[in-house]
Amino acid sequence: MLLASALYGEGSPLAKKRFRRWRKALLKDKIAQVMAQAKEDLPTRSQPCQLAKKQIAYFERNRSKMMYQTFRQAGYFIGSGVVEAGCKTVVGQRLKQSGMLWSRKGARQLLTVRCALLSGWFDGFWKHHNSAGQTRAFAE
Repeated sequence: MLLASALYGEGSPLAKKRFRRWRKALLKDKIAQVMAQAKEDLPTRSQPCQLAKKQIAYFERNRSKMMYQTFRQAGYFIGSGVVEAGCKTVVGQRLKQSGMLWSRKGARQLLTVRCALLSGWFDGFWKHHNSAGQTRAFAE
């Protein structure tokens, strides 16, 4: 919405219309079309133009990460909900139970082991830490 607001004015009907259209276009991997239209519509006023150019540069830098249709077809999630739920499961269920207090170091070490367990990488993780003589760090 920042790009549309910079180009057409915050809250303007055209900004809202473009935002809806561009959101649909991005979901169909049409980022090049969004950027082309945004470049065509750059405002003449300095501050909105600079803000719009900054937003367009963001799109250009991240275009490979914004292929949402491609990612969905490959079975990937494009929203943050899955990551947030994963954090709640990994962190919340282990570190935030009633009466638990953790030092930063203790929490980091526990989460390292928990992530290795939940991801199925614990055997490799343990072999690496055991052979490197790092098991003491977990006993402290």
